Amino acid sequence: MNTPTIIVTILTLWLVMGLGFLAEYVNVRREGKSLFEAWISYEGLLFILSIAIPIIIMIHRTASG
Repeated sequence: MNTPTIIVTILTLWLVMGLGFLAEYVNVRREGKSLFEAWISYEGLLFILSIAIPIIIMIHRTASG
C-alpha cells in the first residue's frame, strides 16, 4: 500500500473507533458511571489501541530504517 492509502485507512479507523467510543461514553455517563468505566469498555480499549498501534508501527519503521 502506498502512503496516501495508509493515511486514509488510519484516519478512517480513528473516525470509526472514535465514534464508537463516544457512543459508549454517552451510554456510560447516562448510567451515572465514571469516565474510567467508559475508557475500560471494549469500545474505549479499541479506541486506545487504534491510536497506539499505528504510533508504535511508525516508531518501529523509523527506528529500523
